[in-house]
Amino acid sequence: MRKTVKALALGAIATSLVLTAACSANKGTDQEKDTAKEQNFIVDYKGDVKGPRAEVAGAKTGGTITILKAACFEHLDPQQIYVSDALSYGPLVHRSLTGYVETGVEGEPMKLVGDLATNAGTTTDNGKTWTYTLRDNIKFEDGTAITSKDVAYGIARSFGQFGVQGPQFLQAALDAKFGAEGGYAGPSTGDLKVPGVTTPDDKTIKFEFATPQVALPYWLAFPTSTPVPAAKDTKEKYDFEFVSSGPYKRAELVPDTRIVFEKNPAWDPNSDPIRKQYVDKFVFDCTTDAKTQTDRMSAANGPDAAAIMTGNVPPDQIPVVKGNAELMKRVGSAPNQYVYYLNINTTRVTDVDVRRALNYAFDRDAYLKAVGGYDIANPASTITSPVNPAYLEFDAYPSKSDNHGDIDKAMKLLEGKTVPTLTLCTANTAVNQKVAAVLQESFKRANITVTPKFIPSGDYYTTVGRKGIDCDLITSAWGQDWADGQSVLGVLMDGAQIKAEGNNNYSYFNDAAVVAKLKELREMADRGAAQKGYGELEKQIMEQHAPLIPLRYGRTFGIYGPNVGNTFLNQFSQFDLLAAYVK
Repeated sequence: MRKTVKALALGAIATSLVLTAACSANKGTDQEKDTAKEQNFIVDYKGDVKGPRAEVAGAKTGGTITILKAACFEHLDPQQIYVSDALSYGPLVHRSLTGYVETGVEGEPMKLVGDLATNAGTTTDNGKTWTYTLRDNIKFEDGTAITSKDVAYGIARSFGQFGVQGPQFLQAALDAKFGAEGGYAGPSTGDLKVPGVTTPDDKTIKFEFATPQVALPYWLAFPTSTPVPAAKDTKEKYDFEFVSSGPYKRAELVPDTRIVFEKNPAWDPNSDPIRKQYVDKFVFDCTTDAKTQTDRMSAANGPDAAAIMTGNVPPDQIPVVKGNAELMKRVGSAPNQYVYYLNINTTRVTDVDVRRALNYAFDRDAYLKAVGGYDIANPASTITSPVNPAYLEFDAYPSKSDNHGDIDKAMKLLEGKTVPTLTLCTANTAVNQKVAAVLQESFKRANITVTPKFIPSGDYYTTVGRKGIDCDLITSAWGQDWADGQSVLGVLMDGAQIKAEGNNNYSYFNDAAVVAKLKELREMADRGAAQKGYGELEKQIMEQHAPLIPLRYGRTFGIYGPNVGNTFLNQFSQFDLLAAYVK
């Protein structure tokens, strides 16, 4: 996911497992001492988890929570959601077949449960066929009952133009021709029959695959499976005129400026084991950069006492925040699951030695200082995060000393070559402007000239995800969709998935041997053995092809208001609001 962590049991379908959590409790301690913690994880295949969600001790009803953002969501159309902020806050208005119960309490397990469905799924053939039964009394905001056909229609949309920005795991598994000529193209064609999906009655939806798909319960936790009433599908306007199935509904939406969610009276808490409806309103202020967020959260005046920030504290403000003991009590600080990259567009930078030279020339120390140092970053050398079971520790392009790179090796690789000026595409933020300057200086040491091209944050991933983009270098961040190498390497390095738009392979890397190996690993029944294979393949990709530069392993360092109750850093490294309240 463009900035998500899910967990998948390795091997056969399991009811519980232990994973390395991407988030830890908010302790207000020195972040450099924080480490990822093991957390129990339960998959509720039996349907033991029912609504309503347990009450939060001390919780109050009423009030408004303000969410400070530098830009509004790229998408709130559920089938288009695949960025961490929308995945975190979209569930206030969107429900899906399955979902996650997180409490933020250390030692308390995270649970993958039925959301609209009564459980995480039922299969009798090891994952080749799955059946889901919908809960009672689930409704859209207008009071209309949600049926299996509404869920199937939402999934159908994900195959067409209003699903290109969302995850593609489910579609590719259902339709072998997905994305190619002859593949299912969504309801705009007039065909509502999704390959492999049937609705025997209004309460039942079934999925049939050519091969076992043990990851399906995790895929259905994405808003890909959010129900959409066909009669109210406003198509390209659905980002702004969506129909709610969650405890809140859209009350106001001013593009690029402000979004307000208010209580949805049609939502039944007894049907929902994941969410509460304590807060009257959620107001998203999309006009606040990271510095403004930090200033407002530090002061916490008026409405900001019940606010949260969504960005990290800027580098130059971190020492000030850490020097304030009272403020540090409201800091969420933890390692997270994201890895940040400088993707090298292999369709434009075709010489692998130039790509290798870029890796050697990268000044990681200067970069880390530019983004805030070890409070929000650890140096990275791999595509896969250390929290993923496919992680293999290696460094294909080690620095000569102190993370400053190895210019001698870079220059050796470039002997006799003329490298044209490279265009660096990155989102237009204050931190990225500093990063662009650092990258320019890094590569200048190897006589490589880089020109930055800043793209508005709200349009960034849509823009760089278009095949044929005129960018040579592209910044991005990715977090695993579940704890399996398929959700990292199988997305970022699979050339078979490159399409006209909505790409996540920002290196546009397409090697036939790698594609074949990824297919082999994807279809392995023994997922434990597959993880070892992903690690070995990644090392081979970096050494032989150098399609990107791993920049850093992410960390979170943000502030929440003193009047926000029951918030914590969730699996998306955002302050959780699904059961938050105003003190």
